Amino acid sequence: MDPCAAEQREIERLQKLLVEKDAQQQEIERLQNVLADKEAQIRVQQVQQRVQARTLRETTNQALVKVRRLATRPAAASAIAEAEAAMENLKSFPFTDSEQAVQTQAQRLLSAAAASYAKGNHVSAMDYAAHARGFIDMINNNRTFKVPGLRRVTTPFEVPIPLRTTVDSNLRQRPGLSAAIYGVLEKGSRITADAYQGDWLHVQAADGQVGWVLNALVEAQLDKP
Repeated sequence: MDPCAAEQREIERLQKLLVEKDAQQQEIERLQNVLADKEAQIRVQQVQQRVQARTLRETTNQALVKVRRLATRPAAASAIAEAEAAMENLKSFPFTDSEQAVQTQAQRLLSAAAASYAKGNHVSAMDYAAHARGFIDMINNNRTFKVPGLRRVTTPFEVPIPLRTTVDSNLRQRPGLSAAIYGVLEKGSRITADAYQGDWLHVQAADGQVGWVLNALVEAQLDKP
């Protein structure tokens, strides 16, 4: 074998290894930059979650103060009657499966409102009636967005609704089964819903986490009136 040819091949092999090493190093640096960007995004999201949680608490307190300030016997009776009338209007069209789940929760809340009213607890009656009305409005609004060309938007509840999970439930970054999962809420976890988009509820968990939960996985949180 020609020594010069062998030496040339060895030089070419080493040069190829150097090129591959440089390419690997560049890929490592690229991945490190991607990871750094992701970590930065996570930190921003965590800050946004804390801001959203604080805003939700403030909104909840303001809404509850407003409702309870008006909690007289006539006001409670009127709120229940209005919610019942809105419920009857829903029945003009058959319920879909997802609507039926929401309607069931609204009916439970209306029953709780009536029971509280009968016992003279007008504050609870007003609370339950307001929460029921929120679910009723959710069904009505979602029916509107079934019209072709309309895009679903996030709609806030007038009064945040206390709920609890009926099964272990994924807390997602956005509404949708393909959205990233922040964590899992164990069955029985207490959460508060402040808005909705389609069949998804925007909620805050007891530990301050904020995200989206499918409405079929929760139920109204009822205390004894």
